[in-house]
Order: sequence, then C-alpha cells, then structure tokens
Amino acid sequence: MRILFVVTGIGLGDSTRVDAIIDKFKKKYSDMKVLIVGYGASYDYFKRKYPTIKITGYKIPGERMKFNVLPFIFKNYLLPFVWFFTALKLKRRAKKFQPDIIISDFEPSGITLAKVVKKKCVVIFGLDPNLYDKYKQVHKVNPIMKLQALYFQKIYDQADFVIIPTFLKPKKKNLMYHYVDPIVRVWPKQLPSEEKLMKELNLERKPILVMLGGSNFGLSLAKNLSKIANKFNEYFIFFGSNFDLEETKNVKHFKFSKDFLKYLKVSKGVITLGGQKTLSEAVIYNKPLLVFPIKQHIEQQLNAFSLKDIAMIGNEMHSEALKKQIDEFIHKLPELKKKVSAFKFKGDGAEQILWFIEGLINTK
Repeated sequence: MRILFVVTGIGLGDSTRVDAIIDKFKKKYSDMKVLIVGYGASYDYFKRKYPTIKITGYKIPGERMKFNVLPFIFKNYLLPFVWFFTALKLKRRAKKFQPDIIISDFEPSGITLAKVVKKKCVVIFGLDPNLYDKYKQVHKVNPIMKLQALYFQKIYDQADFVIIPTFLKPKKKNLMYHYVDPIVRVWPKQLPSEEKLMKELNLERKPILVMLGGSNFGLSLAKNLSKIANKFNEYFIFFGSNFDLEETKNVKHFKFSKDFLKYLKVSKGVITLGGQKTLSEAVIYNKPLLVFPIKQHIEQQLNAFSLKDIAMIGNEMHSEALKKQIDEFIHKLPELKKKVSAFKFKGDGAEQILWFIEGLINTK
C-alpha cells in the first residue's frame, strides 16, 4: 500500500492527525510506503520520520485571538498560482512514487495533484457543513465566516471523497460525507498509571494544561494567563506557539513535547483554543475543557459549538475577564469531569478511516 499525504503546516493538529492515521495503517500493513507533502509545522514534524517534500502553503498572520481576512488575503494572494505550479512540480515525484491514493486536508494542491496524476483524492478535515447549518440557526454568521465556509465547501466539492472527524455524528447517514469518530494518537490505557506518570514527569501535583497550538493565535491568551497565573493555587503547563514564555513557580512552558499525552493523562483539566485534535484527545481522556475558539475562525467556532453541552466556552482575553473565567473553570472542574465522562466519546476515527481507505483501494 502506498499513500501520498498533503498536510497543512499552519499548526500541529493536522500533522498529529495524519500521524495517527499512518500509525494505524502501518500496524496492519508493515510494508506500507508513505510520502508526505507539507510546509511549516507539517514539514518540520514529518521530515525526520518519512520522505517529505517541502512546498509553499498558507501564511496565517496575527497574534490575537481573531481571524482577519484582509491580512490573510494580502499574505496569500499568490497561492492559487502556487498551488497549480506546485502540483506540476510534484507530478514527477508522485508518478515515481505511484500512490494508490492521495489524502489531503484543506490543501487545494493535493486535489490538483490527484487530478494531474489521475488518482483519487480523499479530503479529511473537521469542518462539517451540516453542523454549520445548525450553527447558523442560533448564531450570527458574519461575511468572513460565510466566506470560509464557502471556501471549504468548494474544496469538498472538488474532492472524490470527504471524511469528517466529528464529536457529533449525524443521526442519519449522509451520502456526501463519511463521518468518523475523533482521532487520537495513544489511548489512555496504553500509557502507564497516573501514579507512575507523576513520578516520571517529576510532578508534585496535577497540572492544568494550556494548549496554544502551533500558530501564534494563542499568544494573547498565553501572555494574559501567565500574568495572572500567580493568583491561582494551580500549576499551569503551557504547550505550543513559537514564543518564549517566562516561567514562574506555577508556570512552565514547552514549545513542543512528545510527552504531551502523558501530561494530559495526569492533568486536572485543559484550557485550549478550538482546534479539533486537542479537543479530541482531551475528551477521549475525559478531561474538563475551557475552550477559547479563535474569533471569526469558522472551524474552531463549530468545534466549540459541538461541545457546548459538556465544555466551558471562553470569550474574553483581557486579564480581569480571563481571571473570572479561570476561576469559574477551576470551580466547575468536578462538574465538567462528570459531563465529559458521561458522554462516552469513542476515539476510533483512525481505524474507521483505515477501513474506508482500504475499501476505496481494493475496489478501484
């Protein structure tokens, strides 16, 4: 089996999702061949693991918790031309690799490449158009979010097949989209006990994790929370973002840690942006969540919307409002723990994708 993956490099969520999928395939097909096409975070993540080709991709400007469309367009206006020529550039490598199928997220170059080499393209991404329709019924959707939703819909329409990992599967089967459960890299039961992990990680008390993702959108959250962290009798461990955070007696910062899931297993709760991968792993590990979805970022807003009954959704970033929200979150930890545990999420998404892709390859 030979699969070519095109992976967005804005943050690490798409990379870790693909890594979990590849791991599931390799456990069944030990001789599986993988070729990665990526940039930014995805290129750095995969370049030492698998043959990886570097391309040009999206640039997401900004450090505030808000997606701004004009700076995005200014930074990326040449991308449509780049995607086309990237596909032509990759044609020779792809033909030499001879993939059985091409899997992409929201990278149009993956779809274009698949058409150039005459292979099927499967798009795997978390934005659910049906959930978007429900969201519009109770929330105002501004033109920027409408434009994003339209963009993702166009990508879905060009793909041969669309797989959507989701927290809330539709009650009825959908002919256009194949829904799967959340995707996790390692199950909690596969890790040592909490007692052993506390010793291994040299922790004296259970931390609250703050996941900032691989972009700089979480910078304002990190700065403001680190300023008020000393007002709480809690130990905060920050993960992600490409900046240095001053550490204090109750604040520690890892730009990246391969042991994140170990910390997650022993944590009291998680404060995070609205990226689907972190949310998926947190709910499978039954962790209370305080979610700050990036404003005007349609996918993150939908992710938060889908978890509104079991998670606390944050909104304001300035210090006083943030302090009140953290206070409330700490107070509600036991209540939120019960809610997420009662929901009984399944993390079989990677295995379900394996079955789906197997079927496509075997029936071609």
